[in-house]
Amino acid sequence: MPDWDGRGLPPVARARVDRFASSGLHTSLLSVPAAVGAEVVGFTAVGEVMGCIVERLGWAPVYGMTPNQQVGLYADALRQGYGVALDRLRLEAQAIGADGVLGITLSVTPLDETMQEFVALGTAVRADSKQRPGRVFTTELPGQDVGKLMQAGWVPADIVTGIAAHTTFDYNMQYQTTMWAGNMEVDAHTRLVTHVRADARNQFRRAVKATGADGAIVSRMTLNTWQLGEVGVAGVSSVFGTAIGRFHRGAAAPTSALTMLPLNRV
Repeated sequence: MPDWDGRGLPPVARARVDRFASSGLHTSLLSVPAAVGAEVVGFTAVGEVMGCIVERLGWAPVYGMTPNQQVGLYADALRQGYGVALDRLRLEAQAIGADGVLGITLSVTPLDETMQEFVALGTAVRADSKQRPGRVFTTELPGQDVGKLMQAGWVPADIVTGIAAHTTFDYNMQYQTTMWAGNMEVDAHTRLVTHVRADARNQFRRAVKATGADGAIVSRMTLNTWQLGEVGVAGVSSVFGTAIGRFHRGAAAPTSALTMLPLNRV
């Protein structure tokens, strides 16, 4: 296995790029509707691209660190995992001359009790025009949704995430969660999920703003909670989506902006 310092493309990704250059074979993970939808607005699939990283995610027994600070480190590790996987996917797409990556899936797979693999997988596409974007765009949206988006005057920019983690402690929880408590609200859990969801959405909003985009489309939200003894609860909330920018205002983009005739006019 070749040595690699963690910068640039991994050797296996470089080998995929070399095979692509020598064979000229175009591969795709897009479904037929997704591929057709992308072609309607001038994108041709050029190849599958991937980025991955294996991280150790565990509790660091640091003296004086609060439980809230510990789960904050956990959230930082999640941000880094998704971010590095997407950066490596983008590098591979750039290496094969792509302008963007569609239909990206982000996944996390546990490898053992502490290590997890973050994977970003998608289909790189190239625009059928002389104008090239300055940066490879990324989106979880499938090709048909990107086509509809562009016909409405919007373009995808980047996948953005908002990830937040918090803890809450309440001595009433030990009485509210017993088998004799009946059907009742657990105050600590309500406060936690409300707070952590709101924080994740705020971080998502700031991430969209940092891209310079005009808006975003949320694709999914996640929430994981676990108890800390009898009186505490911790939670991590995530928001995933695509930042989008407007290039035309109006009911529909002008046909001159598209390289192929929209399906609704065929």
